[in-house]
Amino acid sequence: MPVLTGLLDHARVSVDLLAFSFAVGSATGHLDFKGAPFQIMQKLKELKKKHGRKMTIRVYLEGARDTAARNRVTADHLAKAGIIVKMGATHAKGFCVDGRYLLIGSTNLTGQSIFKNNETNLLLDDKKASGEFGKYFEHLWNGGGHGGVKLRKPLLPDGTFKKTLLAMINGAKKRLEFSIYFFSQKDIEAALIRAHKRGVQVTGFINQHRTFGLDDVRRTRKTISRLREAGLADLHFDQPNMFTHSKYMIKDRGELLLGSGNWLDRDVTVHPQLYIHLTDAALAKRLAKHLAKQIAKQAAD
Repeated sequence: MPVLTGLLDHARVSVDLLAFSFAVGSATGHLDFKGAPFQIMQKLKELKKKHGRKMTIRVYLEGARDTAARNRVTADHLAKAGIIVKMGATHAKGFCVDGRYLLIGSTNLTGQSIFKNNETNLLLDDKKASGEFGKYFEHLWNGGGHGGVKLRKPLLPDGTFKKTLLAMINGAKKRLEFSIYFFSQKDIEAALIRAHKRGVQVTGFINQHRTFGLDDVRRTRKTISRLREAGLADLHFDQPNMFTHSKYMIKDRGELLLGSGNWLDRDVTVHPQLYIHLTDAALAKRLAKHLAKQIAKQAAD
């Protein structure tokens, strides 16, 4: 939240926002004036009021799945402030400011996601990456859907993250470290088993929340059981009262892939996603250190 509000403070010309869930209140219209999503909405409204026609703020929200009703409440309030809103299909999450700054990752704009979940996002000052985000945003904004756009590195649209993820797993020499929300995808599972068999150390941190997405939680648990049976012992579930909603893979402490898509067939083939793929040893090591702390904390709780 501090990173996001600081980013918006830098906005001078434009803000483009993709969100699966942007919930300023309930589906019936009751607002949570103290919640982080409401604060974000107010920040956007203040920006528009301050800069007027000099600033374009566009918000693209999921309009079909279970978050749609609450998103429509947010959309109505934003539109009244002169902010342009469209609703369609997206599971991607990200802010692009002035075509230069990009905040991308796993966090939905809900109080739960912002203040309680284990989430992971990256902030970049990178016109190239921001330009590719803009290309993806325009694709959705103009009615495009899953699989209808190609992007240049470092961004990966929709299901293309799977090919890169498999290449990372298949090319790993020493270590693979990951965090994932839902995991039930046979090709990724098989690749991790092959990596283990050739001597790669695999470490994972996995969601197992006891009250939400229970069908996917059960499938995820079955995936992890099969991996453990194949000899992958360094796999850790988060506490059942916590959401680990991050989605990332680190290869050999030098390469990382991070984004919005779960490791599920439908997130590869149906739902619009965004991932970012970077070769950055310093960043990969920092993220691996963060993951180790999360695993240690879970074990101590």
